[in-house]
Amino acid sequence: MLTQTKSYATLKDHAKRLGDIKLADLIYDAARARQLVFASDDLEVDIARQHIDMAALEALLGLAEDANIAEKRDAMFAGEAINKSENRPVVHAALRSPETRASTRYQKMMTFAEHTRKAGAYDDIINIGIGGSDLGPAMVAMALAPFASGARVHYVSNVDPSHLHDVLAGCAAPRSLVIVTSKTFTTAETMRNASLAKSWLEAGGGDSNKQMAAVTAAANKAADWGIDPAQIFDFEAGVGGRYSLWSAVGLPVMLAIGADQFATFLQGGASMDVHFKTAPLAENIPVLLGLLRVWNRNFLGYATHGIMPYDQRLARVPAWAQQLEMESNGKSVSRDGDALDYATAPVIWGEAGTGCQHSFFQALHQGRDIVPLDIIFPRHPVGLHLADAWPDNSWQDSHQVLVVNALAQAEALALGRENTEQPHKSFAGGRPSTVMSWDQTTPFALGRLLALYEHVTIVSGFLWDVNSFDQWGVELGKEMATSFEAHLKAGTIPDGMSPTAANLLARLAAQE
Repeated sequence: MLTQTKSYATLKDHAKRLGDIKLADLIYDAARARQLVFASDDLEVDIARQHIDMAALEALLGLAEDANIAEKRDAMFAGEAINKSENRPVVHAALRSPETRASTRYQKMMTFAEHTRKAGAYDDIINIGIGGSDLGPAMVAMALAPFASGARVHYVSNVDPSHLHDVLAGCAAPRSLVIVTSKTFTTAETMRNASLAKSWLEAGGGDSNKQMAAVTAAANKAADWGIDPAQIFDFEAGVGGRYSLWSAVGLPVMLAIGADQFATFLQGGASMDVHFKTAPLAENIPVLLGLLRVWNRNFLGYATHGIMPYDQRLARVPAWAQQLEMESNGKSVSRDGDALDYATAPVIWGEAGTGCQHSFFQALHQGRDIVPLDIIFPRHPVGLHLADAWPDNSWQDSHQVLVVNALAQAEALALGRENTEQPHKSFAGGRPSTVMSWDQTTPFALGRLLALYEHVTIVSGFLWDVNSFDQWGVELGKEMATSFEAHLKAGTIPDGMSPTAANLLARLAAQE
């Protein structure tokens, strides 16, 4: 465990020492700055605004050695059952390999997607899923909107009937394809919405036998539910939901952008896999960022971490990363079931810039809590088709304004500006951030970025000694909801329910 490693006490000492050194003083060290910028192709990761010096970084790399990060990484890529609680391998990275793209599974999905796109039988495609069956593909679809063509693709996740209703209200049943995405094909919210969508198709003149598809690791259950086996696209049980967008869960994305662009997206993810597997730890971007997660959380005491994409099409990346990191590493016991005596995953949150600057950045600059940030952006825009016929560079100039705002925020947060005469205008600085930039947000670049965040999550989980691949914390609430629903229908109150919950359940029953 983290607190039992050889490096832990040394890192505590470094944190105490650095507490007496201003971040601004570190930043202006030119030699340090050169050592803290890392690259993988056109992706540049600048950690010079993190509150760390080379001695502390060396100690963090010692922590990586203590935690056997390289060995655990290699075990994952070798297909060992590192998901101990479920006795499963972790195989999502393999989905990005050329071998997988040649597989029968992938070829079936690709053939269906390309046939559907060319046939033009659908105006709307509705993906019904929740959690990893929604957050990943919905985020990618938004990010790669400039590369999409053909039918509109909608994502429905909430059991709140208004979510499905408002999507279906804008669609014509005979011209719609419904995809039900559920790893187990038993997810309560998804299956309820799937039943409603099936009824809507049939009532509106559609054919649910032809106009429904399934994405699942439980193909037999999907067939039993009524999906044509020819339109069931399966994936392995060893693919966790929050890591699954590379699998058949990406079907709605492939339907939107086409098989060639989807393959390029996978290639981008695979490029980060190669970097993660082969780069020395001291130059390994996922390892370094994973170490910084632990440094900021456990040694500097920062409880949250913000992800601020300065790219409006990446606006859903924070929500995706929130599930990725918090569901993976929000644990209080080790992989062996021992209680941890230290905190794990920070609260992950964020919004797109520049809007975020006019919302909560006030608190980030002048509040008492320090929030480390990832400030991420493409250096050049993509998909500004109106600009092609524009008489000047106004569209491209707007992107330059976006980028300089991102850089200005990173500098202002780190450096601050003292104003003793007007304290309300004083900025303390000392707010750390990592600045990540790349050329353009293409399918390749997006795949690389998302794989990077996956590997950061896995590395930090290894350091915290938690199982980053299960999510037992979601079970209790689901079990209670199932029980409460049954009691609501029966007009009874379950044993052990709190008085206020019992009162509310009784009021709901009275409205039935």
